[in-house]
Amino acid sequence: FGLNSLGVVFALFDNFFLSSLLLLAGSICAVAALRLLESPESKAKVQGVHPTFPLFLRLAYIWLISANILSVWAALSGGEQGIAGASRHALTVGFLSTMVFTVGPRMIPSFLVRKGLFSSTLMYISLLSLSCGCLLRVTSQILAYQGLATSAWAALPVSATIELAAFAIFTVNMIATFLMPPLLPDAPHPGQLSRASRP
Repeated sequence: FGLNSLGVVFALFDNFFLSSLLLLAGSICAVAALRLLESPESKAKVQGVHPTFPLFLRLAYIWLISANILSVWAALSGGEQGIAGASRHALTVGFLSTMVFTVGPRMIPSFLVRKGLFSSTLMYISLLSLSCGCLLRVTSQILAYQGLATSAWAALPVSATIELAAFAIFTVNMIATFLMPPLLPDAPHPGQLSRASRP
């Protein structure tokens, strides 16, 4: 938190190189503190969501570090539009949207007092589409704007279509979850059922 706060302060004073370095250090510290790249001590709790939940959660933080690496690269190259844009896309879509698509289906059913997510398969499809679209967008944006491959311009609208499809699938899944009948007031929550079944 301290490193990220300092990074924002230096950005306000137009020192984007030092700002990007501090933000990169902050993201690496966050990943290390959360021990996201270490082997888990126990199996992840994936009841009601797709089993790939832990994978995409880690992928979100990989996107965060990638976004900050691209930000350092952009600062070193004088704020090149393609690299800076790719950095912003990796942050907003790769990190933030992947976090929403991953954590949202896990939390929203509980907040809505629903039995569970409408479809874990739709959750997986939306996350996979979002990841593929973001990867295509970030790479093609660097290649196109930096003049490294003119054919990459054709990939930009394709990546946008894939990402929009991912958002549409996520939205449909959340609306369908909202429309599911709520749990009865006296019915135990699915989490309570799992705890009650333990000896």
